[in-house]
Amino acid sequence: MHHLKVIFLPWWSRNPYQQLLVTHLQLLGIDVKTFSNNGKLFLTPEVIRWRPDIVHFHSLYPFYLSSNPLAFAIKLLAFFSQIIFLKLAGVRIVWTVHDLKNHENMQVRAERIYSIFLAIFADAIITHCVQAKQTVIKSFHIFNKSKVFVVSHPHYINYYENNIDRDTARKKLGITDANLIFLFLGLIRAYKGVPELIDAFKQLKQDKVYLVIAGKASQELTQQIQQQVQDCHEIKFIPGFVADEQLQIYMNACDAIVLPYRDILTSGSVILAMSFGRACVAPRKGCISEVVGDLGGFLYNPEETDSLLYAMKDAIQHKSQLQQIGDRNRRVVEQWSWDSFARTTLQIYQHRVRPTSSLRSPLN
Repeated sequence: MHHLKVIFLPWWSRNPYQQLLVTHLQLLGIDVKTFSNNGKLFLTPEVIRWRPDIVHFHSLYPFYLSSNPLAFAIKLLAFFSQIIFLKLAGVRIVWTVHDLKNHENMQVRAERIYSIFLAIFADAIITHCVQAKQTVIKSFHIFNKSKVFVVSHPHYINYYENNIDRDTARKKLGITDANLIFLFLGLIRAYKGVPELIDAFKQLKQDKVYLVIAGKASQELTQQIQQQVQDCHEIKFIPGFVADEQLQIYMNACDAIVLPYRDILTSGSVILAMSFGRACVAPRKGCISEVVGDLGGFLYNPEETDSLLYAMKDAIQHKSQLQQIGDRNRRVVEQWSWDSFARTTLQIYQHRVRPTSSLRSPLN
């Protein structure tokens, strides 16, 4: 019996998403390989010798980003050539679209060329909500809508330790007198809107309401945030990478997660917050409006002035209901298991892969 052979590209070493998906696909008998060759040619001699049935992309920008126009042109040509070779060899191409564009907004027009090209040649495209599917179809001009699938993003329940109580967590953070704590957690990048969050929080002027910001940022962004928060004792900024074992301290200390993204399609951070049973303050964009919904938190229109401020005020006014909202969120994401996700992914693979006899000879 032939086991499906799948390659994940690129490999996210610090993101549990791919690790969990690989583990559960392997439990179903799929042979999954990962290669740490981000930004290089993915069709290496090692890949050709291994003869995969499927190449599964999770992002594209490592294969094209370059500040040098000549290097970019070479990468573009190399990417196109490799995709065409895979197709001629009978290898199927699957693409999970997590974002419409790279978060640094580098070479966005050129990236669109990559995306439309891959959308044409992909045998299957996976999105994590109906809204994302519709956006992807429209953005990348996909005519064959039947090859775009919607599969809910699985939860992170039991992946991270979660055995610390609220009082202990708050003591560890040095915040013991809080009526309410908002939390921003994770890698801090420009598109995530942390400076805007700080400005909005400062306007709240609520007694014993705190904002904790924890995560790694660039040196420039770290300095900007430190300057913003230096005159506000209610904001605790903890720069640096948050280790897995520390995550539960922040999650259990807070009452609500704030995700002030300027732009977003799919958010693993929302799933993480819901996995810890937390209410969400977030923009009504992409999958957030579908996954969180009006019952899971306080959604706002990021195009409207002071909408984030009003959403946080709304959360404060409904403080007594925040735990109930968080419990509801956890019940929602409990339905989206990694086993179910892997089984659906396998069905997509099988639905889109030709008989294995046609996959062998072209790569010999």
